[in-house]
Amino acid sequence: MKDRRASVINRIAGWENANRLLDKAINEGTLPGATAAAGVGGEVLWRYVGGQAQVLGGPPRAMREDTWFDLASLTKVMATLPSLLVLASQGELSFGDSVRRFFPAWEARWDRVMLRHLLTHSGGLVPHRDYYQSIQGIDAYLAAISVEPWDAEPGRQVSYSDLGFITLGAVVERVSGLSLDRFAEEAVFEPLGIQEVRFRPDASMALNCAATELENGTAILGVVHDENARAIGGVAGHAGLFGTLDAVSRYAISWSQDAYSLFSSAVREKALSLHTEGLNGRRGLGWVLLGDGYDVGGDFWPATGGGHTGFTGTSLQFDPKSGIWAVLLTNRVHFGRGTNINSLRRAFHNIVMEILG
Repeated sequence: MKDRRASVINRIAGWENANRLLDKAINEGTLPGATAAAGVGGEVLWRYVGGQAQVLGGPPRAMREDTWFDLASLTKVMATLPSLLVLASQGELSFGDSVRRFFPAWEARWDRVMLRHLLTHSGGLVPHRDYYQSIQGIDAYLAAISVEPWDAEPGRQVSYSDLGFITLGAVVERVSGLSLDRFAEEAVFEPLGIQEVRFRPDASMALNCAATELENGTAILGVVHDENARAIGGVAGHAGLFGTLDAVSRYAISWSQDAYSLFSSAVREKALSLHTEGLNGRRGLGWVLLGDGYDVGGDFWPATGGGHTGFTGTSLQFDPKSGIWAVLLTNRVHFGRGTNINSLRRAFHNIVMEILG
């Protein structure tokens, strides 16, 4: 009984450390605000809500537990990746398929680029292009990507690329016959019981969105922050998804425990396996693995887990072996793009693992 009581006291003290860490970041002006949660399996053991959803460019608003966030690149692993896993599980495609299977008019060199290359950011594509300055719409984007010179031979180098995931989002649409947002809703979010997630929030929802950057002195609310996703129309394979703390937590839980998962343990294990052995990054299918340059799991996160971040200030981390998961949603770009919060993310995950590991 004494050991159990001591464990409970230590856990409470540990969560106070997490509260202090995020409170300090907000009080020092690193973040406008944040929501966060952590747990094991289907059990949510801690939640945090603090700071402001909006400070600048409009009426100030306090952060709430049901505040919607522009999830940015979490779109890659919450919409595009699971949609492709569903299609693969249905036999509609294989990750060994070449890009030209889906875009036969593209140059013959695309025969050497497989879907798995794009999923692991090893397709040879450049990380980013400011296409939004001159073109709009997914067809124009695909045409531009199809003639992009490669940075490296496919399968030889990891280079985090939005262009690859824009292409993958289009693959989902071509194979399913549905828009990416519609397919993700029907094949991923509805089966998981996740309701507070969507692309292109309507005007009534925008007022409950965390503000991102300022444009002409006005805060962006409910409109995707990523300019390329905006030029495509708000629904893209690399960015555009919005969601609440509850939605992202439910998704993290679905990767943390069999009972809550959309996929078999074999599928999840394959997605979390290292597919870039010997290259300059450690990538699963979509997921960032321990030791990758984008890894923010901290010093103690298990090697059996994975995670991902979003440019606006969002992240999720999970480990299916222990069932531990953590979600941190911030609107860090509301104060500008210059603030790097990766140290904060790592410190947060260190605290979570000290308590739950």
